Amino acid sequence: MKKLYILLIINTLFSFQANSQQLVLETGKAITSFDYENSQGNQLDNLQSTNQNYMYVGYRTNMLKEFIHASFGVNYSTYGAIGSDTSVNSYFEWETSYVGLNLGLDFRLFNIKKLNFYVKGAFSSEFIIQGTQTLNNTVYDLVGEDDFDQTNYFFRVGAFVEYSISKNVNLFIQYMGGKSKQMRSSVSNTDQEKLRLVTHNFGFGLFINLKS
Repeated sequence: MKKLYILLIINTLFSFQANSQQLVLETGKAITSFDYENSQGNQLDNLQSTNQNYMYVGYRTNMLKEFIHASFGVNYSTYGAIGSDTSVNSYFEWETSYVGLNLGLDFRLFNIKKLNFYVKGAFSSEFIIQGTQTLNNTVYDLVGEDDFDQTNYFFRVGAFVEYSISKNVNLFIQYMGGKSKQMRSSVSNTDQEKLRLVTHNFGFGLFINLKS
């Protein structure tokens, strides 16, 4: 399945290249956390968010003049959380890295001189490439674990501001926030545990014109 996603990424990137108008380069910080509930519906106490990194490379093209744009690309993201349980004197930490395909649609709301203001929605399909869980002084590999080693789906919404630096390059600053679908449990279908990844991405990047 992972090989199929990699082939799909390569094939789609080359097929989009001829029609795309802009190359998109983006990086930034992500505040990430786990939304976890046990089988009794109780959330895990003392579970804190962590600051992680993400990167995105893709193509963006206009669908309706300069008001609606579609984008496609590849993202690399890290997610994690830390916590403790004072009742049993334990410490735990997760850090995972995912690569995925990303589809987006943005709408321009208004502009002021060289500033353009947009709202955006994006969907991504991601799979884990590296991950660890630290429990007290023991580190566990999460790759191959059913709860994490599965395709993860995100839907994010947000907004960005675009500023024209030159005829061929625009700078943008963006916020995107979202939550993954409920991750499949490694236990039976009757298990009521719930786990989702929550992210708040703050980034900046460049739109580089490829075709007028």
